[in-house]
Amino acid sequence: MQLKEVAIHQFEQAQQMLEIQRNAYAVEAELLGFDEIPARYETIDVIQNLPGTSYGLYIEERLIGFVTVEASEKTVEITKLCIDPTYFRARLATTLLEHILSIHKGKLIYVHTGKHNGPAKRLYTKLGFEPSAKFEPEHGVTLIRYTHTS
Repeated sequence: MQLKEVAIHQFEQAQQMLEIQRNAYAVEAELLGFDEIPARYETIDVIQNLPGTSYGLYIEERLIGFVTVEASEKTVEITKLCIDPTYFRARLATTLLEHILSIHKGKLIYVHTGKHNGPAKRLYTKLGFEPSAKFEPEHGVTLIRYTHTS
């Protein structure tokens, strides 16, 4: 398995990201009881124009998971963390998050997840993230912000 920056401007890479993202967010939508997660309906054009940097895990040339971050001088927002559901529970999300934590030491790192997304909440807590805010972007959908300072 190899971890490297994803070349999102290459159509094939963007297509692989989109497929993983749609499948991963379908699982999250079920956990949250909310089918209208915007990322489920993005297009390749959106993926190819994502701000920030995306890092992926590959088996040979096949992308199996990725994380996208937007970094500034003092903060890092994790905007996407998607794993091919075939590889759930294989520590891929942990590997990607540990990479982000290692390259952004000393910065405030934050991520959002749904209140009912138990696997994500356990993962963030295990890696030292702490819940720092709750908000409701849609009626009946509560998101939690997790922050990490290394």
